[in-house]
Amino acid sequence: MFKFNFNADEFDASESYENEDHVVKTEELTNSYTLATLPFTELIIGDKSLKLIQEFPNTYNSDLIPGTYEGGFKLWECTLDLLEYLSNNTMYYKEKSVLDLGCGTGLLGIFTLISGAQNVDFQDFNKDVLTNTTMSNVLVNCKERIKVCKYYSGDWKSFTTFNEDTYDLILTSETIYNVNNYTKLIKLFENKLKPSGSILLIAKNYYFGVGGSITEFLNCLKSSKMNSDIVWTSTDGVKKTLLNIHF
Repeated sequence: MFKFNFNADEFDASESYENEDHVVKTEELTNSYTLATLPFTELIIGDKSLKLIQEFPNTYNSDLIPGTYEGGFKLWECTLDLLEYLSNNTMYYKEKSVLDLGCGTGLLGIFTLISGAQNVDFQDFNKDVLTNTTMSNVLVNCKERIKVCKYYSGDWKSFTTFNEDTYDLILTSETIYNVNNYTKLIKLFENKLKPSGSILLIAKNYYFGVGGSITEFLNCLKSSKMNSDIVWTSTDGVKKTLLNIHF
């Protein structure tokens, strides 16, 4: 796992951030001064406008390679549903600490950041997703608030072990497709959520070909310290469920 902060006003190519086996040099990070010229898609969520940078290609040439690439370059459809829910439920994140878990594009965390969150941490399995996509989107949407953001890469076990922070709200979209990761994910929830906090987890009801499902995840959750409520389900198309998980 590595962790680093990124302040565009302090862009120093000689600086580095070290944690465990990973060293991240600032010269690897996106040059914020060129971002204004890159093409983007504009998403309107409630009364907010989000910019999604489109310039950086998926070098893995796949939506998912388990254990190597976990889909961070793609904007998964459940994320849009969760964004709409967040736009109507500000009590979850106003003046709260937020973790965007498996963040990918980072839009969930970014939306809360421009809508009143106190601070946001972004976690993704892949370093290059964070440096090319997540950070770029943070910079074009809320550059003035990047000092209250931190970024982490690595798997959930290392994040649980090495990150000492806890959060009022954990947001995660389409992260239950692999049943082999459920134990690590739930352990992370138990260790990183504040006692009065909430986890908003959204996913398709079933992931064909990889075996994960809402039902399987809820069965696994029963053996933990946590409870869950279904707060939204889709009414047409692909069936999706949004859970509020809490102590």
